[in-house]
Order: sequence, then C-alpha cells, then structure tokens
Amino acid sequence: MKILIVSAACIFIAMNAAYMGVVSAAGGSPAPPTPADLRAQATSHLKFLYGMYFAIRGCTEAFQEQSEPGFKPTVSLSEAQQVLRAADASARSVGVDVDQAWLEMSSIGQAAGEALKQKTPDNFRKCQQSGMFFRTTTSRLQMAIAQLQGKIPLIQKDF
Repeated sequence: MKILIVSAACIFIAMNAAYMGVVSAAGGSPAPPTPADLRAQATSHLKFLYGMYFAIRGCTEAFQEQSEPGFKPTVSLSEAQQVLRAADASARSVGVDVDQAWLEMSSIGQAAGEALKQKTPDNFRKCQQSGMFFRTTTSRLQMAIAQLQGKIPLIQKDF
C-alpha cells in the first residue's frame, strides 16, 4: 500500500513538473509564439486535463465507495466529462493530436486515480485541489486554442 501511495505522489509530481515546464517555457519567450508552439502548449494543457480527469474520477469513486467527504472533488465527474468532450473537439479543430495525447496520459492518469483512493490526508488534499487544477487548466487550454483561432469554447456561457 505504501508503494501505491508513493507511486501516486511520484506520478502527480512528474505530471505537474512536465506541465509546469511547458507552461513556464512558453511564458519566458519574448517573441510571439508560433502556431507550432501554441499547438504544443495546447497539447500539454490537454494532457494535464486528462490527468486531472482521472484524479477527479478516482476521488469521486473513493467518495462514493468509502463515504468519506475528504475525497469529494470540487468538480463533479459529469462536469469534467462535459468539459473533456468540448476540449477534445476544440483541440482537434486546431490540429492537436487528441488521440495521441489520450494514449500518452490514460495509463498514467488511471494509475494516479487508483492511487488516490487510499485514505490519507495527502490524498484528501489532492482530491480537494483537483477541481482547481482542472478549471485552471481548462482556462489555459481555451486561451491556447483561441490563439490558434479555435471556435469551439470549453467554458460555456451560463448567462
């Protein structure tokens, strides 16, 4: 069980480090980003969004199975699925290889989601933060897609 928890922590650290590396590298360039740069940013955001989806799914399942409020994420699983459907369509419309991004992230995300089901204070914190990361990444993905002239919104108007 300790190996599973350590593995989950390592997976999340690696996902976050890889993601933040792309985000910070993109922000440090004084020249305007090329379409290839923007597509790479969008791909990175999409991959991280997939990872956060699996975290939300694992936390939601743990909340339902164990009736432990600490597992409840701030984004519902149905909301995450709805956003991912729009993200897939929008990213695909600007040339992001959505299928490859899914292939690269699905096994890592599934492992992380399963590891989050262990009842620990650290996992409670990660579950509660998953919604914030999901929403922030959704915003960043939408900005990258908008810069690529994408027309399919990820964040729907609710007014």
